[in-house]
Amino acid sequence: MATLRFGLLGPVTSHYGSTPVALGPPQRRAVLTALLLQPGQALTVAALRERVWPGPPPASAISAIHLHIHHLRRTLAQYDTPGRDRPVRLTTHPGHTPENVSYVLHVAPGHVDTDRFRHLADDGADHQERGDHHGALDRFDAALALWRGEPLTGLQPSAFVRTTRRTLTEIHLDTGKRRATALLATGAVSRATLALQDLYDRHPDDESVVLALARALCAGGAESRAMRLIGEELERRHRTDGIRPPALARAHAGLLHGTAPYDTVLHDAAVHPTPDRRDGS
Repeated sequence: MATLRFGLLGPVTSHYGSTPVALGPPQRRAVLTALLLQPGQALTVAALRERVWPGPPPASAISAIHLHIHHLRRTLAQYDTPGRDRPVRLTTHPGHTPENVSYVLHVAPGHVDTDRFRHLADDGADHQERGDHHGALDRFDAALALWRGEPLTGLQPSAFVRTTRRTLTEIHLDTGKRRATALLATGAVSRATLALQDLYDRHPDDESVVLALARALCAGGAESRAMRLIGEELERRHRTDGIRPPALARAHAGLLHGTAPYDTVLHDAAVHPTPDRRDGS
């Protein structure tokens, strides 16, 4: 049975089954996005105004939001069948002034991709903590398959949009790192190395990605590449920031002197970093 679903992990979209749903101009999509990200919660027009415009809202903002809600309600009504469960429903709560009117979008669980993404990522982490790495990998793969690019593509960069993008991107990165860890645990060293190399190319300043990539390289017998990777990162950080990140320095020293197995060295460097300091201190 076809249902109405929404996508925020990329351009803001909606589909009824396999049929795309026209959501209107970017500003209307921004209103819908704000409601979708807080399902079942009342948002006043004043709150929506702050989430939609990246700068001072125009004098026409309140009337524009009411108009966008009107069109969204008409769009949703096209896919509403009387006598059946209504997975998506937009309700209005009166207010003393136009900006105090509030709207609630009721959305059944799983009908927004961000909801499914978070659930799969959390479920995968739970399986990983229990030692079920294959089960974790299945869930991480399913979560990452939902990602279509920068979240909320096409919306104006309001503070709300920027914060949401940053939060979702952080979850995406964490899920990617957890997936690579699960791959290593299942013996898929080459796949883990490729995945971590991709993460490193996109997030070169994330120390945990550098350490994880070094760990994967060592697991594949490329200890010299791992040491070179960490050494080059130490030099780059010193050149650009004037610091030697202690976790990387600890890992490099441990691998260089062979004081413990590489896996122990890299794990300890990530989990028990030494206090930060600047060179020459």
